[in-house]
Parts: sequence; structure tokens; C-alpha cells
Amino acid sequence: MLRLSGLLFTILCLFIVPAWAEDLKGDPLSKDQILPIDDRINALLPQSKTVDDNVRQIYQRLTKQNQTFNVAENYLMLIIEANIATADGEVDAAISLLKQALALDEKMPSKQVYLPDFSQAHLLLSAAYAGQERFQEAYDAKKAYIDKHYQYREHLYLIRLAKLNEKYETDLKFKQNELLAKEQDVKELKLKDVRSKQAMQQRNLVVLTLIAIIFLALLFRQLRIRSILKHLAKTDSLTGLANRRTLFSVGERLFTQAKNNQHALAVMLLDIDYFKLINDEYGHDVGDKVIMAVVELGRETLRAKDTFARIGGEEFVVLLPYTQLKEAKAIAERFREKVQQFELEQVAPQMAERNVTISIGVAELTDKINDFDDLLHQADEAMYQAKENGRNQVCI
Repeated sequence: MLRLSGLLFTILCLFIVPAWAEDLKGDPLSKDQILPIDDRINALLPQSKTVDDNVRQIYQRLTKQNQTFNVAENYLMLIIEANIATADGEVDAAISLLKQALALDEKMPSKQVYLPDFSQAHLLLSAAYAGQERFQEAYDAKKAYIDKHYQYREHLYLIRLAKLNEKYETDLKFKQNELLAKEQDVKELKLKDVRSKQAMQQRNLVVLTLIAIIFLALLFRQLRIRSILKHLAKTDSLTGLANRRTLFSVGERLFTQAKNNQHALAVMLLDIDYFKLINDEYGHDVGDKVIMAVVELGRETLRAKDTFARIGGEEFVVLLPYTQLKEAKAIAERFREKVQQFELEQVAPQMAERNVTISIGVAELTDKINDFDDLLHQADEAMYQAKENGRNQVCI
């Protein structure tokens, strides 16, 4: 649905906005005029999205004439420079240049700021923020772009509506004069007038419907982005498991419920054995594949009600509600055996002659444990005991 709304928005921009943009030349609602743009800048702007030596040379020549450029031309030059900085991997510099460009909004004619060549600065800024995982700022920049485009379309709609009304009033006066001269055509002219009104209403209804569709599509897109950002804040980026923050939130809730309702609660804390040696010998890419293999084996072993979380590089925690120590240990043993028996060459051919093991510590809630941190500490102590005993085992 998100892709469909994006496609609809693109099609409407291709067919509706260019037609309305022609109305800007004789805009009766705004007295300020659009500043002229050097043809070389107009030609370089789309080329700067794929930077090559030719783009850089043209940009350097244009930079020498910077003092003769107006505000709008400087605005586009900053966007071009930001595209070049992005291509060079200088994301922070690109962000700074885009902010400088947006700071020129107040110095430019209002109707020119809303044009696509200028409003794209918000989109580029959003993409730069997203690349740095600054998702809230990326969301704000994307929202600014959407708001600016919505104002642009609303402004152009008012312009066209005013022109249509003016044209309609002119036609109506002509028909009234014709009615006075030719009384015999009164009935026919009235019929034409009725049809003209119906056509006008239908056109207005179509325009309003399209605006409503665009608004709903943008609203859905904003809600979807917000949902994605919330999900990213709660999960581990590599494995998709709950992150440390989510683990403690869920753990404290389950701990309180177990204490108040006197039901069982167990915790498993596990660590991949000799994981640093795997990273050092085979590289972090292989290390990530090993982590994902362990995670998939854990998902196969654990129950739907269990919470599986990653709290560090190769450390994981499993919350087992309504589970006593004996059952938790059995689950841990199944998990450990699956990992030990897994053939690593399925995910990393270079490790065909090796296998991976895990050490697991298990603890259960007792009257002596006062909070979730204490319960997690008990599982951690058991896990370290498993490490000291030779690894590849479960301790309680």
C-alpha cells in the first residue's frame, strides 16, 4: 500500500503539477515574481545526482561566477554541492549545505520555494539523516517536504480555481447579452448554461477527490514511517530480536506479574563460545552470519510466549514466563544441542571444519530475589560458571 501511494503521488505530480505550474506565470494571488535561473544551473542540477568528472568541472566553472548569482541560483548551487558531497561520502558536509540552502527560503519569492527543484532539499536532507540513523530528524525533514508540497498544490489549486471562475463569469455575461439579442434562443442557452455548471461541478469534484486521495496517501505514509521508527527503537538492527531497552521493559513487567501472582519465571543468559576468535580469524561478516544462525536455532527452540533478546555482541537473554527451573534447563539443553549439531558450512563455507557452541546460565525467580536486575544477575553468574567449567554446557 505504501508503494501504491508513492506511485499515485508521483503520477499526480507528473500530470497535475506541470499543468498548474504554467498558471504561476500569471499568478493573480501573489505579487512576487519567480527569480530567473541560469540555464547551466538548470542543466547541472539533475546531472549532480550521478556525480562524475564532467559535473565537477562544470560546477567549478559556475562557482567562479558565484557573486553574480541571485538567491534562487545560490540555493540550487548549494543543492548541487550537497549532491557532490554526498557522492564523496561527506554526509555531514552535505547536511550542512542543505541547511544553508533551506535557510534561504525567507529571502526567496514564496511561490518559488515550493517548486520541486527547491523543495527537494528536504528530501535530500531526510535521506542524509536516515543514512546516519537519525530517524527522528529524517522524519521531520520528510514531513517538511510533504507540507511544502501540500501548500504548493493548494496554492496552485486556488490560482486555477480563480481563473476558472473568471472565465466562467465572462462566458456567463456573453450568454446574457446574447439572450437579450436573441429571445428565440433563450431555452437553448439555458440548457447550455445548466450543462456548463454540471461540467464545472464535476471537474471541481474530481480535483477535490484527487486532493483528498493525496492527503490520505500522505497521512498513511506518515503513519507507516512512524510505525517503522518505533519498531526500530525496540529491536536489534542485525537480528530483529528485542533490544536491551525492550528486554528490561518486558522483564520488569513479567517480574512484577510473577511476584504478585506467585507464578514461575525463569531467565536464560547465553553467550557464543570463542566468538572473538571467530571474528578475528574469519572477519565480522562471518561473525554476523554465526550470530544469525544461533538466533534462527533459538527461534526454532523457544516457545511463542518466550521473549528472545540480544543485549550485546554475542550475548542473548531469554525470558521464560510460567516456567520452572527444571523445564527451563531442558529448553536450554535443547537449544545448546541444536547449536552444537549445526553445520556451519551452511552459512559460512570457510568454517566447514569447525562448529560453534554456546554456554548458557539459567536462573528462576525465588523469594530471595527482589528485582529483575537481581534475577538477570543470577543467570549471568550461572553462565560464567558454565564458561569456567569448560563451555558448551548449561549451568543453573
